[in-house]
Amino acid sequence: MFWTPLINFEEKLGASLGEFAGWKMPMTYSSYQEEHMAVRTKSAFFDLSHMGRLRVTGKLQEFENLIAKKISDSPPGNMIGPTAFLNDRAGFVDDVMTYKVSESEFLVVTNAINREKVINWIRKNSTLEVQDLTFDLVMIALQGRGIWEVVEKPDLSPLQFKLNAKFEGHEVFLLSRSGWTGEDGVEFWAKPEVAQSILERLIVRGIKGAGLVTRDSLRQEMGFVLYGEDIGEDVNPVEARYWVYSLEKDFIGKSALLEILRAGVDKLRIGLKLPKNQRVIPRNSSKIKIAGKEVGYVTSSTFSPYLSRVIGMGYLSSRHFLVGGNAEVEVRGKDYSVKLSDFPLLK
Repeated sequence: MFWTPLINFEEKLGASLGEFAGWKMPMTYSSYQEEHMAVRTKSAFFDLSHMGRLRVTGKLQEFENLIAKKISDSPPGNMIGPTAFLNDRAGFVDDVMTYKVSESEFLVVTNAINREKVINWIRKNSTLEVQDLTFDLVMIALQGRGIWEVVEKPDLSPLQFKLNAKFEGHEVFLLSRSGWTGEDGVEFWAKPEVAQSILERLIVRGIKGAGLVTRDSLRQEMGFVLYGEDIGEDVNPVEARYWVYSLEKDFIGKSALLEILRAGVDKLRIGLKLPKNQRVIPRNSSKIKIAGKEVGYVTSSTFSPYLSRVIGMGYLSSRHFLVGGNAEVEVRGKDYSVKLSDFPLLK
């Protein structure tokens, strides 16, 4: 079991801790509904130290052959992603974010559950060197509609980053700007004592802590997938409608992906919205039906505080991919009405 280096600090802030992917991390600070609305209306910070952070060095072409999206055309200082490492069947080894430091150095953020698998996969399929930075640095995301009211705005465009940058009076290893919640934001990697000092300053200004439960509800509103629930080694990007690849270059899994594109797929990822007065939460593998016929299954769902309804996603037979249409989802033997919706579910 691993745990965030900020665990004592976060417990003092009221964090309720739980286990995720072998890590002890903050699940909530107050209620996930309050934290969710803080991001959608004001601001919040997330401890993402459980996610894998790797430094990869070596020849650009070797790294290009591993990663599904083209990175050679991007200048240093750019984030490329989301993208993925695919297996030879075009299934997801992992979906990742990459950072191009130079023509021979890259940073990769992996899902927590896949960190060791990705390290071994890179070493198996290349001569690239991999250094695991996960346990040396804390990773914090600052997100929200009102984020720049409490945080100094960095001189970065979206999907840009800097190394050894000044932020809130401290030097951090990395400062980046992405916004994976659907709101604007900034992320930093830093030594634990530096990260805590920055957070202490921001808390005084009113930023709130948010846990992994809130991260899940925010990503589902945006239609972002979670590895192990919505995608995995047996799911390809076409089925997931997750455009993480560039076909103008070679990479592991490309030939299988081309065959999939030629042949078509039997299922496609779809968004789900239940009526506002219906609070039942479908679970992974709950059946999706149209006119009483089973045509798909749920992969993940949650209650959306912002939309005031249960939402989720799953896979639907491509013959029944009727976006905007109605269906039913079976929960504990009972059918409930659901709207088949495109992403993002938050408009």
